Amino acid sequence: MGRQQARQAHDARAERAAWAQPVESAETLGSAEPAGADAPSRDQAAAVYRAVHESAEFQAIRSRYRRFVFPATLSFLLWYLLYVVLAVTAPQLMARPIAGPLNTAWLLGLLQFVSTFLLTWLYARHARDHRDRAALGLRWETQDRLR
Repeated sequence: MGRQQARQAHDARAERAAWAQPVESAETLGSAEPAGADAPSRDQAAAVYRAVHESAEFQAIRSRYRRFVFPATLSFLLWYLLYVVLAVTAPQLMARPIAGPLNTAWLLGLLQFVSTFLLTWLYARHARDHRDRAALGLRWETQDRLR
């Protein structure tokens, strides 16, 4: 419980500080040195991020991401290409009436929108259930190493 309260207090301080700070230009950001004497150097920060990148926990998060995104992207692209190919090669099928002015092309086109929203919902649910908590834990571990 103490660690969670410390994280919440840190987040609140960081948010207040972010609102109070002026926006810096890209040139200023690129040449900025760490502000505090105890702030990690670029080499130390790079070593921490390399270690995190090579950790089993990070690789598991990336693996879960890939296992969802690649098949979902492939299936959506195939579904979209099927619609386009049918529209070009089978105009009689696409013009077939279903109900009143609604024909096969309209139905498949509307289903493209439905599948887009469904895929977005599934992605958000998958991220929330399988990756977000682990990624947040890894983020806190990284931030603790950089202090």
